[in-house]
Amino acid sequence: MPAPKKYIDKRIANALIPKAQAKGLMGGLTGAVAKQTMGGLWVGGNAWLTAKEISFEPNGLNRRFHLNPDELSASVSLSEVTAVNWRKGLFTSIIDIETEDERLTLRCYKSKTFARAIEDAVSAAKNASIGA
Repeated sequence: MPAPKKYIDKRIANALIPKAQAKGLMGGLTGAVAKQTMGGLWVGGNAWLTAKEISFEPNGLNRRFHLNPDELSASVSLSEVTAVNWRKGLFTSIIDIETEDERLTLRCYKSKTFARAIEDAVSAAKNASIGA
């Protein structure tokens, strides 16, 4: 997916991808332990916030080092978001974007500011759909 032409905010981020499968040594025991304890693997890339969605695209390096590069992208329609939660992490804090059916988990620098921007965009998207 190419970068959107119009966006509200963009962050270099990691996304917790449940279906991620690393190649080589990372795909063995280390990958299994990470999936068991965290629910997936952290994949590096870019998070894009537009007026309609929050999306994540893996970077080229992560595409090369995973067995399933086409399953590393994620997006959530803002009109379906039920909660945006910020929590403290070890080096970078974490944002959980939840819907009825799924959760997109991101970690990035200045995540509190990014979480606020996501919350504002969710409110705007929901208000626009009410007025439509």
